[in-house]
Amino acid sequence: MFKHKLLSFFLLFIFYSQINAQTIEFGQGVKIKNKNNYSLIIGSNEVGSFVLRAKDYNFKRDVLIEKYNSKLALEISKEIPLSIPANIEKTILIGQNIIVIISAKNNATNKIDFLALKLDMNLNQTGNMAMLASIDESLINENSTTAFKNSINNKYFSLSILCKTGRKSSTTSLFLYGFNESLTQIYGKVFEINELIEDIETTNCELDNEGNFFTLLDFPKTNKKKRKNENRKFVLYSYFNATSTMLEFDVAKPNIEIDDIGFVINNLKKQVNIIGFYAEENELNNKGYFFQTIDINSATNTKTILDTTSLKVLRNNISFSKNLDLNDIYIRKIIPRSDGGLFLVAEKYFLTRQSYTYYVNGFPQTNTRTIYNYNDVLLLSLNADGLMENGDIVNKEQQTVSDGGFYSSITNFVSNDAIYTIYNADVTQEGDVLSCKFDVKGKTENKILVKAINASLLIIPQDSKQISATSLLACAIRDKRFTLMRINF
Repeated sequence: MFKHKLLSFFLLFIFYSQINAQTIEFGQGVKIKNKNNYSLIIGSNEVGSFVLRAKDYNFKRDVLIEKYNSKLALEISKEIPLSIPANIEKTILIGQNIIVIISAKNNATNKIDFLALKLDMNLNQTGNMAMLASIDESLINENSTTAFKNSINNKYFSLSILCKTGRKSSTTSLFLYGFNESLTQIYGKVFEINELIEDIETTNCELDNEGNFFTLLDFPKTNKKKRKNENRKFVLYSYFNATSTMLEFDVAKPNIEIDDIGFVINNLKKQVNIIGFYAEENELNNKGYFFQTIDINSATNTKTILDTTSLKVLRNNISFSKNLDLNDIYIRKIIPRSDGGLFLVAEKYFLTRQSYTYYVNGFPQTNTRTIYNYNDVLLLSLNADGLMENGDIVNKEQQTVSDGGFYSSITNFVSNDAIYTIYNADVTQEGDVLSCKFDVKGKTENKILVKAINASLLIIPQDSKQISATSLLACAIRDKRFTLMRINF
């Protein structure tokens, strides 16, 4: 999980610069302070932009919510109003309302209640809190996971809770609740998974525009461990709203090991696309990628392919990437294509550790430092059959020590005809911000988005969000001061 640092106060003004058809807007920089130094961008609408601030990256307690106007000036800053002791599970912006999902212990029933409260555009609570679900407290532990999702069209919402089935049970329960746009419950189901809760990992869960729910889970395939990673089985659990049925789809094929995986819902084609990198069973090195399609209307697996040649061809055709292998590549973004294919953005990321010796009063001491490496970015465009139409590699090397890679990695902006990959040229000091445009025809264009001579800058890639079809909002450090930054494409 990436940590998001923020300052304690904003007084913003706007700085404009026109660079290669992108308009860059900055708020006034302010001194960085330690109080409430984590931030999370919720989103923007015609009223303004909204940001959460907290003392830790979980954003569960003592959370401030702030509103900025269209010129990025701070208008309101206040603590999220909670009338009872509670944890904040999710905060989302829907139209003219901010929905805050909280969980709180009900001492009268010994249950954990999940409730929703709404805030207006002045960050005041409107109406009473709505009860979404109530789960026995004894079923919730540190391995339980909760997710609140909304569909792209904002007509459906889901609350999913993975928890123990019973005190001494060897199975796991998936509590699933669906709601309409008024947060009125339209279904409530409980499904049993024949695995221990501590063995289950969740890759992602999503909701389509018809209220169908999908979650990708994995758990041990066998008790045998492979040399590189634990042998895991991946299953897409799919709840179909119209028929009230839950189906399980095994991911990929037998005798392969999945290294990294993700999925995306294509609401236009009414399908789920799953993609990931894989190795042959008991092998250390990844061999290629797999692509799988689930048709939502027929609730069937219509396609599963394994590709071992496309990435080799791509690597050989790009001179600087001949040393790039498929190991330690992690999926950053999956974008559905209108024809049923997808665009994939993946990044090479790994940790290295170094031991060093220092002396205290003449006595040697040994310690270890962690080096965070964020390197080349892989860009792929696959057609509906899962075959690579074109691709490219963004050559970069970002290396920092013991900072969690705070200024490393990338952020992406998706337009109608291209994907922009944005990152810092130098993650150790303020400098240029670079952009790579990868269009639908596979053409790549690398540019300097912000030149250091105009504005020395470090963006915080993991604290950025595409807020509209034409804009990206990001937190940044400019001239050693914190600022909000908006890029208009």
